[in-house]
Amino acid sequence: MLIKTRFAPSPTGFLHVGGLRTALYNYLFARQNNGSFILRIEDTDQKRIVENAILNLHNTLNACGLNFDEYPGQGNNGPYIQSERLHIYKKHYMKLIALSKAYLCFIDKKNNDNLVPELDSQVAFHRMEKESFVVKLKIPKHKNFIVKDGVRGQVTFDLNLIDDPIIIKSDGFPTYHFANVIDDHLMDITHVIRGEEWVPSLPIHSLLYESFEWDPPEFFHLPLLLNKDKSKLSKRQGDVAVEDFLKKGYLPDCLINFVALLGWHPKDNNEIFSLKELINKFSLDRINKSGAVFDIEKLNWMNGKYLKSLPNEQIFNLIINETNKYSVLNKKQMFRMIEYSKNRSQTIQDILSDIEMFVTPPNINSLELKQYNYKDIFKLLSIKLHKKDNEKYTKDIINEIGLELNIKGANLFCPLRYALIGLMHGADIPTIINILGIEETLNRLNNEI
Repeated sequence: MLIKTRFAPSPTGFLHVGGLRTALYNYLFARQNNGSFILRIEDTDQKRIVENAILNLHNTLNACGLNFDEYPGQGNNGPYIQSERLHIYKKHYMKLIALSKAYLCFIDKKNNDNLVPELDSQVAFHRMEKESFVVKLKIPKHKNFIVKDGVRGQVTFDLNLIDDPIIIKSDGFPTYHFANVIDDHLMDITHVIRGEEWVPSLPIHSLLYESFEWDPPEFFHLPLLLNKDKSKLSKRQGDVAVEDFLKKGYLPDCLINFVALLGWHPKDNNEIFSLKELINKFSLDRINKSGAVFDIEKLNWMNGKYLKSLPNEQIFNLIINETNKYSVLNKKQMFRMIEYSKNRSQTIQDILSDIEMFVTPPNINSLELKQYNYKDIFKLLSIKLHKKDNEKYTKDIINEIGLELNIKGANLFCPLRYALIGLMHGADIPTIINILGIEETLNRLNNEI
């Protein structure tokens, strides 16, 4: 049997980090089983569609390294956009009505748009040509219904507590329940891996499979993503859009690694995995039942680890892709800045801030320097740098200045650092001079002299 999974987002805006995790788990399971991974767009709620959302979803997933085997415009099981499949849904809901598994409710415009059921299918078929209607699925009563979930085991539902759900809306579009069952069957989906918010829908979906006499896929429902206070992860408490994290300088490989651990854990204690390693190690039976806390501090730590491991050339390319502002700089100098910054940064944006500190001369407030004997320090350093004109001597020069002027510690380093990069604390002076170069260092010192 060919394993097939799918990711089926709605084009209603950004890709939520929870959506990225769902897509990732489906991708990993398909890839480790030499299966197929499908992108399907569920746009049956036409009022909520956001322009260009489909393109943004596809681009964001591609940026994170998740490629699909079938997607809109590619594959033999399309269309892959639900609004283009209305004729398929009609064929199937008409069959359910004929089998008395579903029924039409007509909209009574004279009585507050109440829904009036018509249980005679022949009469209903005649009326549906002229009147507005919805279609409801018949839920059998007076019985418990047991559905297996791969994460929670057997889940029992009391069907007496479930009202007959609408499966076709008055605009002719299917609800999520109906469309996803029809599509999953026709697209040969073998495993449905999705968020736990869909657990209450399991009996409806399972009854639909039963009504058509289809074998259902295996279901796996992922735990909720939570804020630190254990509330459901939402934009009110911070970023939740994948594209926002990418814009802030989080690396795609790191995001994939991080979200993989939100609800799944490997057998060992390792936490750093490449996508290829995740494909080999991931297993559905190690998905947790309890909610997973989205710890931004851990994400920052992990992104810092990824940055430290990247070659300077790769970080340089990431920076140039982010902005052309620094493309005119000397590449050797850029590498010096990157080498200094990547060991103390958590995101690409942090590195960009450091680069800006070195590239743009600081606006110095002389009052900040008033407590220091800064003019003598600056003059002596300027003279000595002119004589040596070599960065490798800077540490010796700084030590000489301290001895000659009898100044040491903060009284020596703070005014120098402030004049060169606008900060009292930070990188050591030889590192700063090495990054700026002798010429730029002299320019900044002379400006203050």
